[in-house]
Amino acid sequence: MSSSISEAKLPTVYFPLTADPAGHHHLLLAESVLRQFPETQLVVFILSNGMHPDPLKQREIPSAVMRMEILRSALNDWSNPKISLVAKIAEESGIELKLANNNSAVSRRELSYDRPHRLAEHIRTFSAGDKVRMILGADLLERMLNPQIFTNEDLAEISCKSHLLLSPRNDVDIENVLKQLCQKRGITLSVTLINTESFPQNLQRFFLISSTLIRRAAQAGHELMTFLPATSAQQISRYGLYDKRKNRLEILSSNLTELQQRLHELMEQLEESAKKLQKFLNQCEMQKMLHSFSVLETSTGGLISAAFTSLSGASMHFLEGRILYSPEAQTQFLGSSLTVDSTVSQKRTQDLAEAMLRESGTDWALAETGMAGPPTSERRSRKNGLCHLGLAFSTEVRYKCLELNPFLTRKEHQLLFAIEAINWAEEALHNLKATSK
Repeated sequence: MSSSISEAKLPTVYFPLTADPAGHHHLLLAESVLRQFPETQLVVFILSNGMHPDPLKQREIPSAVMRMEILRSALNDWSNPKISLVAKIAEESGIELKLANNNSAVSRRELSYDRPHRLAEHIRTFSAGDKVRMILGADLLERMLNPQIFTNEDLAEISCKSHLLLSPRNDVDIENVLKQLCQKRGITLSVTLINTESFPQNLQRFFLISSTLIRRAAQAGHELMTFLPATSAQQISRYGLYDKRKNRLEILSSNLTELQQRLHELMEQLEESAKKLQKFLNQCEMQKMLHSFSVLETSTGGLISAAFTSLSGASMHFLEGRILYSPEAQTQFLGSSLTVDSTVSQKRTQDLAEAMLRESGTDWALAETGMAGPPTSERRSRKNGLCHLGLAFSTEVRYKCLELNPFLTRKEHQLLFAIEAINWAEEALHNLKATSK
């Protein structure tokens, strides 16, 4: 990676916002830059005109007036702990937020264009002899490998006139991508990685938010103050901005919202996982190996059982399913074997799996406990997105813990918990079969 930008002064940093909408993760990224480079005097958010240069990123977005109102509200609320969850957590952690109205601005220049405005054009516009400092997601580097998205002229301009402040994203191998850009596109970029780990863990988790997750949460009717400061969250809900949103590429083929599309994909995955397990259990039965099973669910609410019993021939293997949603129901079910422990824990899950095995008389029993959310400004449990799985056999009880992005919608969590539970059970049975030979 090139020499660090900390060797040069950073009076102004530009932050192109193609995101729809901007959320806590964007503002926290700007906050990171102000902390990492204290000589920065101004962060300029460049408001997108909604015409994305990448054809795969095209979507209908709210009007510029609405997006400006939401961004302004978010900036106004950002450092107020009464109406900003991030500010409240920062105050509790003894951290003073730096991003404020006196060191931030919003550029509406792109709105004057009725065509996609390219990154290189922004750099050309704001360059005044010195290299323009731009905040970008690291995933943009990968898109620079595609000449249909970034032309040779674009990359030459970016290489010559900018210094990129990169936010780590999606496990992008930045060093490797920079080498590929040098080898395949013939350019060397000047970059510095933004340090997003300077905050405590309870603030770092907000970097897991994405604009897509905000839109899905809005479509699910979840509280949005976990994702944005209060006023901007209320504006999105009041205007119903994402209730009926879909990609432009899908307008003619689907009437589903982004969340509905995602849930449909997960339901198909769940069905495929159940089919794979059934196929394997058919083989086990023919070979006179363990195949009959029961399921005990809490946070998945019967999704595991429903996925399997929807298949023809399910009764050959599936004997019983229970949903013990409340702590009281779990207490009554466990009876004398109850131990004092959290209802979402390894011990509780293994106890439930063992008890279900005894009650059902099956060859094995699968138990699940988890917290599907959604997160709210009042309920800030660190267990959101956490799921414990227990698999009981006559000789042992196996265990697995799932940790998913806490900002997924409740239904996404439930479906992913169910998918992972079935996949893990099949994997464990495969391993058991292999060791018994």
